[in-house]
Amino acid sequence: MFVKEHRITEKLHPCVPNNMRLPPSTNSLMQHLQQTAPELIPACERVALKPGPWPGPDGMGDDCLYFPETGLLALSLPASPGGPWASRSTRMAMFGCHSVWSPRQAQASDFLAEVLIPGHAMRVSDAVVRAAHVSLAKWWLQVAASNQQLMSQMARMALCAQKHSPTQSLASCLLMAQHNCCASPLQIPMAALRAWLDWSPDAWQSAWHALESQGAVALAGQGTSATIQIQEAERLSGLACACHQMVRHHDTGPGSRG
Repeated sequence: MFVKEHRITEKLHPCVPNNMRLPPSTNSLMQHLQQTAPELIPACERVALKPGPWPGPDGMGDDCLYFPETGLLALSLPASPGGPWASRSTRMAMFGCHSVWSPRQAQASDFLAEVLIPGHAMRVSDAVVRAAHVSLAKWWLQVAASNQQLMSQMARMALCAQKHSPTQSLASCLLMAQHNCCASPLQIPMAALRAWLDWSPDAWQSAWHALESQGAVALAGQGTSATIQIQEAERLSGLACACHQMVRHHDTGPGSRG
């Protein structure tokens, strides 16, 4: 599943190899792509992921592939065709450093993507990747597996919302976020997560109190800048349903995380 908005943070001179200017990517798919086809490295560039809908209105014609690194994105489905950001009916999935995203795919689907945790992504032209001189068959299979895992997460989160308590669902949601975001410790804005989940105030407060009172999570900061931090992942896992364990990516490429 595959955005432009976003302003390039480092423009590369065409004669300077990209790997001499940019730190290695933390996205497992980008790592494997660059190791398999190092000639593509100069065509890659790092861009900012800013909070809010992604891509912005000016990015829907973009033909690049984006590989989220330090940020975390989320997918939802609009409640109705009109005014998609006015009401979101279904929170579908979160994705980050194991995934790739493209604006063209966003155009071809009803999914809405938004940045929950700001950060960066690596991007490269889809046409450049497809014109690579080496075989990328294994890499494209990994991309397909990543997309399949994302669809599995969508189905699991939809079921979770119906079958499990808000406490279990919130715990699983945070563990999925941790797995998909390379930033450690996880610092997800509480306001952004609450808005995305779109629960009633009572459901949110009940779930949050249950996790916080057990020492599984803590809140850093105040107001709209407050972020959620996982204090005890093992304790959080014990409070969660099994959904987070069923949607973990099985990364097999070089540089993938366990």
